[in-house]
Amino acid sequence: MQTAPARALWFASVRNAEIRSEMVDTTPGPDEVVVRALYSLISAGTEMNVYRGQIATQAELALPSTAGSFPFPIKYAYQMIGRVEAAGVESGYQEGQIVFAQHPHQTLFKVHKSVVYAVPPGVSPRKAAFSNLYCVALNGLLDVPVRMGDVAVVSGAGVVGTMAASIARRTASTLVLVEPSDRGALAAKLCHPDVIVKPEEAVARLSDLTAGRFADVWVEASGAPGALQTALEGTGVEGTVAVLSYYGSKTVPLVLAPQFHFRRQRIVSSFVGIIGSGLQPRWDKPRRMAVALAAVGELDVESLITHERPFADAPECYRLIDERPGETLAVLLDYSGES
Repeated sequence: MQTAPARALWFASVRNAEIRSEMVDTTPGPDEVVVRALYSLISAGTEMNVYRGQIATQAELALPSTAGSFPFPIKYAYQMIGRVEAAGVESGYQEGQIVFAQHPHQTLFKVHKSVVYAVPPGVSPRKAAFSNLYCVALNGLLDVPVRMGDVAVVSGAGVVGTMAASIARRTASTLVLVEPSDRGALAAKLCHPDVIVKPEEAVARLSDLTAGRFADVWVEASGAPGALQTALEGTGVEGTVAVLSYYGSKTVPLVLAPQFHFRRQRIVSSFVGIIGSGLQPRWDKPRRMAVALAAVGELDVESLITHERPFADAPECYRLIDERPGETLAVLLDYSGES
């Protein structure tokens, strides 16, 4: 067995991220690949829940590349772009190929082929880093489609919300983006909403825009517990709320009367780890990722990058997202300075 040194990002304790050194086995099995990192993207959703200690069970971290012990220290993330350094004979990959891997932030790693996806030649590695978050948005819109002429609302102008809004924009007659911070204007360049409103204004503005019909589809992607209540109040009769947010251990209080009951609304959970049951005969994760990689290659997703830092600065990046969320959208880590 041959080994090589690597550096990886670990969550050591609540709000404490640190880079640790480790040795990596660089001899791939038949169905494994060894990958040298190029870029990785921090998830402002689940990853930040882990960072803040807002994960309640080990099951919430069910990725094959997760390492450590629950709740801390733990190595957890899932948005790496790298170059294949070695590939097993049954992996389907070859040396030098650019791939997306569901693996924590790490300079060098070995993974099973099932968590690796080839990046098409025409898609830059920086854009490909967004493909998993596009999958989250795509999964939500597969679960709850926006039909031609629908009034669609997306709460949360983070990366997932912006991508969900860009998909909804294709068919919605009216698209409303709900965002409390100034980053809504940045997201608007990609998803082109008709209006951007603050959460406290959303229900009244929707009533005015729709003559009291409210939203047909509301996509909740903010991660803010109070946003789900606003979604129920702003969604119309027989309307649907798709929950893309992962709230972790945060309490989500809801008042269901009268809107939820009297309007016969649906709340649909969309979890990216599972393809919706009605779609499974036609869709699987490789197909979804192929669609996502093609989509991010065509979109100006790099305009969502508010901060790009060397991997060595990753701990500070988590503090930045945690303390100044309104100033951050996509935070990209660059591994070019790593050996």
